[in-house]
Amino acid sequence: MGRFRIHPLALITALAATTLATAQMRVVNYNVAQLNGNLTKLEDVFANLNDDDWPGWAKAPDVYLFQEVNAADTGPLLTMLNNQAPAGVTYELATYTNTGEDCCAGAQACFYRTDTITEQVNQHQDIFTGAGRDADRWRLRYLGYNGDDAKFYVYSAHLKAGSSGSDEADRDTGAQAIRANADALGDGQHIIYAGDFNLSENTEAAYQTLLALGNGKARDPYGTGTWAGSSHAIKHTQSPRLATGTLVGGGMDDRYDFQMVTGEFRDDEGYSYIVGTYRAFGNDGNHYNQRIDNGTNTYYPGDTARSGIVANNLFGASDHIPVVADYQLPAWMEADLPLDFGRAIQGSVVTVDLEVTNAAPVIVQQGADELDYDAVMSGALSGTCSGSVLALDPPDVCSLQVDTSTVGMVSGTVDLTSTSQAVTNPALQRTTMGSIVRASVPSFSDGAVEAVADVALTVISDTGSVPLAFDVFNNGYDADQALLDVDSVGGLAAPFSAGGLPSDIGATAGTVTITYDSAAAGTGDYLATLTLNTSDEDLPGEGTGSLTLDLTIHARELVGDVNGDCVVDLSDLAALLATFGTSAGDAGYNAAADFDGSGAIDLSDLASLLASFGQSC
Repeated sequence: MGRFRIHPLALITALAATTLATAQMRVVNYNVAQLNGNLTKLEDVFANLNDDDWPGWAKAPDVYLFQEVNAADTGPLLTMLNNQAPAGVTYELATYTNTGEDCCAGAQACFYRTDTITEQVNQHQDIFTGAGRDADRWRLRYLGYNGDDAKFYVYSAHLKAGSSGSDEADRDTGAQAIRANADALGDGQHIIYAGDFNLSENTEAAYQTLLALGNGKARDPYGTGTWAGSSHAIKHTQSPRLATGTLVGGGMDDRYDFQMVTGEFRDDEGYSYIVGTYRAFGNDGNHYNQRIDNGTNTYYPGDTARSGIVANNLFGASDHIPVVADYQLPAWMEADLPLDFGRAIQGSVVTVDLEVTNAAPVIVQQGADELDYDAVMSGALSGTCSGSVLALDPPDVCSLQVDTSTVGMVSGTVDLTSTSQAVTNPALQRTTMGSIVRASVPSFSDGAVEAVADVALTVISDTGSVPLAFDVFNNGYDADQALLDVDSVGGLAAPFSAGGLPSDIGATAGTVTITYDSAAAGTGDYLATLTLNTSDEDLPGEGTGSLTLDLTIHARELVGDVNGDCVVDLSDLAALLATFGTSAGDAGYNAAADFDGSGAIDLSDLASLLASFGQSC
C-alpha cells in the first residue's frame, strides 16, 4: 500500500470519491514510439508503473495497450515487462496482427497478466482506421469470473496525426469505424477505448463521434470540456521532451492519449471505472510546454526524489506518457453453512449460522462491487436472509432456525442467489443435517420406569468404608435418544458420601456408588433419602431429571470373630472351645471370646458364635 495523497487531478476533475477506493484491475495505454526511445528508460517506466501508488495503492497493471508497435517490437516489449514484473506475475502477448503497419508508425499490441486476465482469441478483430493503420479489438476476462457478462472489450487505436482539415476528417473516419464495430456488439457491453487519438480539442468531429449516442457511446473520465491550455496541463500526455530527433518534442502541451469507457463501466456495478483514478502517469500539471523532468516534479506530493526519477525515465522512454486507470471487479459470492449441526433434543431451540462472503480477489475493499444476495430456506431450515456485503468485510451472518419437532435425521437447504452484475457464483446451494433425539429417561430399572428405590442393607460396624453400588438406567434407550448423565447426589450427610457418578449412560447401565463409613457410624440404623440429579448429555435443549433413593443401613457388630480375621469360622470356634469354661482371672481366659462381657466363657458365648458362624466383615 502506498501513502494517502491528494493529487491535483482529483480537484480538476471533481471526480474523486470522498474516501480512497481501490482497483483490482489496472489498465495502461502507452504510445511506445516504435521503441525509438531509450529502452533502458522504457523498462524503468514499466518498473515505475508496477510501483505506482498515486491513488493510494500500488498494483502491477493487468492490461497494457501499446501503440506504435512494429512486428519486431513485441518480443522486446514482452521481455521488458516480464523483467520488471513482481514475483508471481507473468505477462503474455494477446493476439497481435500487423498488416504491413511498420510502414505507418506500427500496429497495436495488448499484453496482459496471465495470473489475472485471459483472452477470448476468436473475438479479436482488426478495424481499419486510415493512415495505413488498424485499430484492434480484444475480448478479455478477469480470471475467476466466468459469466458472459464478466467479459469486456478493449480497443486500441492510433488515429491519424496532423492538424489539417483532412487529418481531422481521417481521424473522424477512424472513430466512425471503431464506433460501428462497438455498436454492432449490442447494448450493455463493457468497453474501454484507449490509444493515441491525436485529438487537438474537444470540438473535433472524431471526439464527438466517440461520444455520440449508440450502444458504444464513450464516456471521458475527464468530462467533455476542453483540455487545451496551461489550466488543463494535468491532462496532457505529449510530449515529455522538447528536443526532436527519433522522438517528437514540443513539451507537455497536448492530450493525445485517451482511455474512455462505455456507460457500463460508469454505473458502479460489476466492472466499473473507479472515479478519480484516471491519470497521465508522471504528469504533475506543472510542466506545461516543458519537458516533464524540468526542475522539480511533484507527481508524488512530498516525494520529489521519486517523482524526479519517474519524470526522467518518461523523458527518455518515449514521446508520450502512459495513461493509467483503475477499475473495480464484480462481486464474488461464497457461503458457508455447517455440514452437520450435530445432535439436539426434540423441541429444543437450535440455530445454524449461514455466512455469506464477498470473496472478490481485491487489494482494498472498494476494488470490487458490493455483493447483493438473497437466501431461501427449505427442509428443516427456516428464517430470512438477504443483504449486501463489501469485499474484505467480515461475512454477513444469518442465524437460521432448525425444526426440532421430529425425532430422527433431518436436513435443511439454503438456496442463495445474487443479482450483482457479473458476480461469480450467482447461485449457490448449501445443506446442513443433524439428528434430533428424545430426552433421556432416568430409571432404577431397565423395564418400567422406576424413579424411586427403597434399599435396606445390613452392615458390620467398625469395618471401614463400605461401598454401596446401584445401577441407573436410561430407560428405552436407542440411537434416537439422548445419553444420560448423573450429575450429583443431593441429601448426603455423614456417614454417607458419594463415590463415582456415571455419565453418557446409553444401552448399558451406569453405576452410582454411595460410600457408608461404618467406623464413624457405630451400630444402629441409619436412614438417608438421596436425590440423584440427572441430565441429558450436553446437547441443545438439554433437560434435567432426578431419581430418589431411600436408603436404610442396619449397622451391627460382627460377634464371634475371636481371632480378629474378620471371618467367623472353625478357627474362631476352636479358639472359643479352648478357653471354654474359664472366667476372668483364670489361666487361659480369652476376653475376645467373652462376647457378652459376663466375665465367663460359657454357653451364651458359644451360642453367639454359632449364630454368626460363616459371617464376615
